[in-house]
Amino acid sequence: MTTVLFIHSAGAQDQGEGSSRLREALEARLPSGIHFKAPQMPDPDDPKAEFWLAAFESEVTGIEHDLIIVGHSLGGSIALQGLARLGVPVNLKGVIVVAAPFWGAPDWEMESFSLPEDASEKLVDLARLVILQGDRDEVVPADHPKRYKALLPNAQVQILPGIDHQAAGAADAVIAAVSDLAEH
Repeated sequence: MTTVLFIHSAGAQDQGEGSSRLREALEARLPSGIHFKAPQMPDPDDPKAEFWLAAFESEVTGIEHDLIIVGHSLGGSIALQGLARLGVPVNLKGVIVVAAPFWGAPDWEMESFSLPEDASEKLVDLARLVILQGDRDEVVPADHPKRYKALLPNAQVQILPGIDHQAAGAADAVIAAVSDLAEH
């Protein structure tokens, strides 16, 4: 069995807000045999890195079978920071981040959310990283996927035409990436 652990964005997560439309599309359309888990992260309207990282680590360490992590926006950067802190679990088949900010980039200086300086060493065992970024993202600048790629050269970057920051229309690309990771 494979579990997809979905880590949502910051902000309200009610219907039509935040990651809700992407989460709903994934939950409805992921292939059978894949378990979907989307925990509510602590205080999404005022996220604190230490609480999100603790929640992420608790979720990851509680999954014993094959695992694929999907993170949207802040959820994507938390997933990578959490793995850099925790280490890459042996059951992790891959990570997919959608519209993930690269903390530490100009105008994105927030140390508590930034990857540690030794992230490339800590994440060397992360063999499969898929970075999806919409070309209409009005929040995360277009150079952020390139910054991740420079730090983690094995990353696959895919620019999604017509997709904005909420990434509701990114479900097909995420499902394709999940299916690919689940098969390998």
